[in-house]
Amino acid sequence: MKKKWKITLGAVLLIFIILMVVIQTAKPLETKLLILKKEDIAKTFKEEGIVKAEKETIVSSLYGGKLTGISVKEGDNVQAGDVLATFDSQELHYQIQALEGQLRSIEAQKDLEELTIDLETKKLLYEAGALSQQEYEEAQNTLNSDYYPALLSTVKAQINQLKYQVAQKNAIAPLAGTIAELQVKEGMVISPATPLLTIFSANAYKVETYVLTEDASRLQPKMEVKLIQDSQSGDLVFNGTVEQIAPSAVEKLSTLGLIEQRLKVTITPQIPKELVLKPGYALDVEFTLDKQENQLVIPKTVLFPYNDGNALWVVKDGKAEIRPVTKGFENDKSVAITEGLQEGDQIILNPKLEGLKEGKKVKQS
Repeated sequence: MKKKWKITLGAVLLIFIILMVVIQTAKPLETKLLILKKEDIAKTFKEEGIVKAEKETIVSSLYGGKLTGISVKEGDNVQAGDVLATFDSQELHYQIQALEGQLRSIEAQKDLEELTIDLETKKLLYEAGALSQQEYEEAQNTLNSDYYPALLSTVKAQINQLKYQVAQKNAIAPLAGTIAELQVKEGMVISPATPLLTIFSANAYKVETYVLTEDASRLQPKMEVKLIQDSQSGDLVFNGTVEQIAPSAVEKLSTLGLIEQRLKVTITPQIPKELVLKPGYALDVEFTLDKQENQLVIPKTVLFPYNDGNALWVVKDGKAEIRPVTKGFENDKSVAITEGLQEGDQIILNPKLEGLKEGKKVKQS
């Protein structure tokens, strides 16, 4: 009896195991599937771009002096012609007064000499024989001399120059914009040509990026690009247009410390209304070198070598099937299939799925 019981129990276990194997074999694999449809595929690359003001001007001190007042602070908006900073011009006024006194003195000397010479009287004396011809000509030459006119002209020019300096003493906004990088403080004594502050045009920006020379050779002005700003709620993508490509390359240090030859590319962005940009912000710039439309595009990761070619797994009538394919246009992540697939095919995204074999039932997870 005991032996029969063991045989019966073993048979039951064997049947149970066979049943479980059958169930597991019949049970479809669950995995992610790609429903194939036509889409565009492109070769692209990205570089970091920096937002710059379209117009940016450094306002400098023309003649220098003591800074007596600053009318603005960083972030202020100004209009062209607004006074930004004022300088002490009292010393210039003193110099003008001294030169004006000198001018009056020279004019007085000239008038006195003309009265002293009295050319009409000397002419009468010369005609009467009381004055020699040489003495008469010397008197003529003295009155017709360029000495006083030249001296007066020099002093007047010096006065005009000082008045111009007074008029230019204050720092004036050359354009409408926003104040940035205020570099001086009230009370400082400034040397001529010292930078005071920077003005950039508000709400008018460009994006500058540096592209490897081998990539830049395929770029053209007016080419469309995508600009990408990272945000907590997701990437914000908007368009831009290549405005200018620099005529010569510069050396740049890569993140790996390698020296690279790069060309500066300037881009005009089409800024969405809801986007806030400021000079210095970083954006990703995506360039498209080549593009094909309406292609059957799959991830490269679904392909595997097969019979000296490539294949992938598809689901047909609910079962897995190996499908040889022919590759076409491709980029770093995706490839277009020219033969072997059609729109609507279901592609298994994980070709290394455990238990995957031809004829195995598969369903979308």
